Amino acid sequence: METTPFGGGQEPSPAYDYRVYDRVWQRVAPGTDPFSQEPDAGMAVPETVPAPASQTAAPAPAQEGGGGNLPGAEPDPCCMGTEAKESLEVLESFLQEETAESRCCQALACRAGNREAARLLRQAASEKRAAARELCAAYFLITGNRYTPAVSVERLCWENLHQALRACYHQEACNGFNYQRASEETMDICLRKLFARLSEQSYRRAEALMALLGRLVC
Repeated sequence: METTPFGGGQEPSPAYDYRVYDRVWQRVAPGTDPFSQEPDAGMAVPETVPAPASQTAAPAPAQEGGGGNLPGAEPDPCCMGTEAKESLEVLESFLQEETAESRCCQALACRAGNREAARLLRQAASEKRAAARELCAAYFLITGNRYTPAVSVERLCWENLHQALRACYHQEACNGFNYQRASEETMDICLRKLFARLSEQSYRRAEALMALLGRLVC
């Protein structure tokens, strides 16, 4: 008769049937005496055959960046790494231009007599400052160093607001073209996406300036 060792409020039977233990033991370790003084007595130890040297795999060296165990992981990062350094000079040029143009647009917005033109120029200045920050962050990711552009804003004079907006349109259209060309030439996928997005922003601002000029001069 089987007894319950824990719970139920029953007392263990004086004649506990140890044959249950024997059957379990024979399934776990057949041929071994469960009451031996040596726990490992009678247990067969499997013989270990060393593998040939040619079949012994050497441990893979750890790689920096925490990606050493990932398939295809390389010491050089996949984005903003060696490939991006080829476009570093172009990136610096864009960074300087965006910083200078943001100041120029802000100055024009303060002097524009047209409310719609002032709003458009302030928005352009804000977007250009944001673009300069992104380019600065990309420079840091590539080089590990901070970049402070030395920008000197020339004192530009236009005959009237229409001529100033015309100059801004051509600048935005050129920026869009140059960003797009840089996006196609770089081999770094993250830098390519950044340049492509800034190209779209520049072309969008150029279209907004064209629409504004159409309302002002036509």
